[in-house]
Amino acid sequence: MSLESSSAAARYRFHGRTAIGVRLLPIIRLLITAPWAVATVAMLWGLAEWAGLWVVIAVVVIRFLAWFYVLLNIWAVPDELTQRRRAYEFPTISSYDEARLMPLAMLGVAAEDVMRAAGYPKSWLRLALRTRSGDPAGRAYPRRLVSVTISAVNELPPQGLRAVVAHEFGHQLIGGWVTRCLENLCATPLSTVFGSPTRLFIDVLPDRRERISRWELCAVSLAAMSFVVVTAALYPVLGPHFAPVLAAICLLQPFAKTWLGWREEYLADRVCTDLGFGAGFCDHLESLERAARGAFSTTHPASFNRRLRICIRMNELQPARRGGDADGVDFVAGL
Repeated sequence: MSLESSSAAARYRFHGRTAIGVRLLPIIRLLITAPWAVATVAMLWGLAEWAGLWVVIAVVVIRFLAWFYVLLNIWAVPDELTQRRRAYEFPTISSYDEARLMPLAMLGVAAEDVMRAAGYPKSWLRLALRTRSGDPAGRAYPRRLVSVTISAVNELPPQGLRAVVAHEFGHQLIGGWVTRCLENLCATPLSTVFGSPTRLFIDVLPDRRERISRWELCAVSLAAMSFVVVTAALYPVLGPHFAPVLAAICLLQPFAKTWLGWREEYLADRVCTDLGFGAGFCDHLESLERAARGAFSTTHPASFNRRLRICIRMNELQPARRGGDADGVDFVAGL
């Protein structure tokens, strides 16, 4: 695919197979949740036969209200400008820490540079600051909201801060918030309880060297217990043939979900690199790796693999930056 535009004013967008993958990603995430959704319905069916229909209705209503409360809180997260405006308009019931003004100004400049490189107006992205330093440096929320920790704003170099914002901007372009909300409604309680051993196994797997660690043995043992419990819960409704099959599929589902999560991170890294902030993001990932947080997990792949892909992408973009043929390049900003 040829280079669509060499102007920084052109909006960044996905093309070709990448665009198809981005559109299919939320749908696939929802489809792989189907086994847990079926298991949830089957367990509720069995609970209705054992405890009565009213108990099931109460469970469903409580679950829906809890989901709606969490969803409302996520979608109602205010950006930093909204928090400041509320503090000035209603000083008796709201306040704003003036010490946040300097980090907010630095984050605003970084976001403006990213939006300029992507060809979007600076108002397209909403910004927020977080005070919890143990969280990831950046995080994407619905309604085009990107939050960055104050510690990251103060400690990251300018290119590193812009790279973090560009990466989270990539998550906003990928989207999929609606299907993710449906996924959480259908399967989160069961998958969290019974799928946790599988996710634990995925998290500790890269730490294995020559011998199997005690954490892996613990994860395998817990996964076996989860399989037995889920099979027993599904047995009254599905019978001896389908209950263990569905239980096995449910416990293997985190592997597919992990792969999709990694794919989304790679796509966000690609956006960051295409906008010209790949080198800064590589440095950020390398610092995470030195802090012993570089191993892959159920949400993020290994930082080494991410840096390798970013370097490959940067090499692909070199012909375009030199004015030559850029086959396979979606967009390069600021040429």
